[in-house]
Amino acid sequence: MRWFRGLNWQPPPEHSGEVIGAIVGGLLGLFVIIVGFWRALVVAMFIAIGVAVGRYIDVNEELKENIARRFRQPRGR
Repeated sequence: MRWFRGLNWQPPPEHSGEVIGAIVGGLLGLFVIIVGFWRALVVAMFIAIGVAVGRYIDVNEELKENIARRFRQPRGR
């Protein structure tokens, strides 16, 4: 989309949490209107679980190395 290219807007630092919260709340409200409350709640639950697992992986260096080792391409192929 061409009209996004020149967009260089950032929320004011003293109100960044409020702006992000308003955007997330608006999107969540729109999602509830479109798919319904219970389906939106299930999606929000899976997003929260994904964030928690991602944060746990980011903090645990040993687990991060094990995952990277597991998905590393073998040499010689």
